[in-house]
Amino acid sequence: MQTAYAGIIAIDRGQVRSLRRGAAVGDLGSTARPDAASPPAAGGSDARAQAVTTVCKTEPTTSPAGAPTSSQTAAAAEPASWSPFTPGSELGGRVNFALSHERGNTDKDEIDFDYQLEYRRGWHRFRGLGALEYDTDNSEKTTDKWATFNQYSRVFPSRWYGAAWFTLEHERFADLRLRTLGGPAVGYLLAESEAFNLAVEVGPAVLQEDFYGHPDQNFTGAALFLRYDQLVWQDRLQPYHRQFGYAALDGDDKYLWQSWTGLRVPLAGGFTGAVEFEYDYDSDPALAAETTDTTLRLKLGYEW
Repeated sequence: MQTAYAGIIAIDRGQVRSLRRGAAVGDLGSTARPDAASPPAAGGSDARAQAVTTVCKTEPTTSPAGAPTSSQTAAAAEPASWSPFTPGSELGGRVNFALSHERGNTDKDEIDFDYQLEYRRGWHRFRGLGALEYDTDNSEKTTDKWATFNQYSRVFPSRWYGAAWFTLEHERFADLRLRTLGGPAVGYLLAESEAFNLAVEVGPAVLQEDFYGHPDQNFTGAALFLRYDQLVWQDRLQPYHRQFGYAALDGDDKYLWQSWTGLRVPLAGGFTGAVEFEYDYDSDPALAAETTDTTLRLKLGYEW
C-alpha cells in the first residue's frame, strides 16, 4: 500500500482481517465509482494524509504476494463503503458433538451432533447446517431424528443477495418419515463482520411431508429466515439466534416455527462451549404427535 507519508508499506496478507472498497485518493471530490482506483499523485496534502488511514478493498489480482497493485495503492478519500465480496476463497465452520454411554441400573446411550459450514468465493456463498440426535434406553430407541439445511447465495455489490435453499428433516417418533422444504429467497445483510452479524431472508417455498402412518401432505406458502450473532463483553461471549418460519398460503392451516437461541463462549484453541434452547412448533403434525417440542442443550464444539 502506497502512502503519502511513508512511501510503500508491505503488509503480510495473513495479518489482514478484512478489506473494504473506497474511493481512490485521486477521486477526491469526484463522483466516480467507489471502486475506481487510480494511482496516487506525487506529493501529499493534509487531506490525502488523512484519507490513507482507511484501507480500500482490492479486486482479485494475479500479482505476486506482497507486490503492490494499482487498486492496493489507492487509499479511501471518504469513509470506506461496506462490500460483501470475498477475495479468493474462504471456508469456515463449526462442529458440536456429545456422546453419553451409561451402564448399570439404566443402559442408556445418547448421540448428539450438529455442524455448520460456509464456503465463500467472490460473490458466491454456500451454507450447510445439520443436526443428528439418536438415543436409546435399555436397548429401546427413544430418539431418532436428523435435519439438514443447504443454501446457495449470490450476493450483489450491496447488502442484497439472492438465494436458493432446501431442507430435509426426519423424526421417527413424530411419525415424520421425511419433510422436504425449499425454494428461492431474497435476503438482506443488515450487518456482517466478525463482531456482529444480522441477516433476514424471505421467499416462496414448497413443503412436502411424508409420514409413516399419517396421510402425506403438500403445501405452498412463504418462508422467513433470521440469523443473528454478536461478540460482547470484550469478545468473550457470543449470543446468537437463528429462526425459521413457514406459513401455507393455499388455504391450509399449516404453520412451522423453529428457533435456536443460545450463548456461545469462545475457549482456547478454537474450542467453544455453549448453552442453547431449541423451540419447534408444527400446527398440523401427525395425529399422535405434539405440536410443540423444546430442548435445552449444553454443547462443546470446535470452530475454524
